[in-house]
Amino acid sequence: MDWRPGEDPMPYCPRCKYEYTDGQTECIDCGEQLVDELPAPSNGDHTDESRYIAFRTYSSHVHAEMVREALANEGISSVVKGDEVYGAATGLSGGGVTKVVLWIPEDEKDDAVRIADSILDPI
Repeated sequence: MDWRPGEDPMPYCPRCKYEYTDGQTECIDCGEQLVDELPAPSNGDHTDESRYIAFRTYSSHVHAEMVREALANEGISSVVKGDEVYGAATGLSGGGVTKVVLWIPEDEKDDAVRIADSILDPI
């Protein structure tokens, strides 16, 4: 399974990189207006044509975001995609993330494994 930024018409937060369901207009975490496409990765090694792969699946946006932030600190772009983001992000019942997937550029997989394992291993 592969994905490229801009293929999916679902709204995204340009700052948090979260995918939202249709109807959301604002990020519930940071307040940014949602966009139809993610901006090009800021890492100069990757373009919109980079092949992204499903790296890992998490049951919580918290864990996915921890790994996303750690990857970003090492210069690796990534995207968090999940279902029913609202319930998970606010802690309110009635919704909930059933699957949260972290997508990364395929050529960054080895470094991403090392980084993800180092931060989530103690948890």
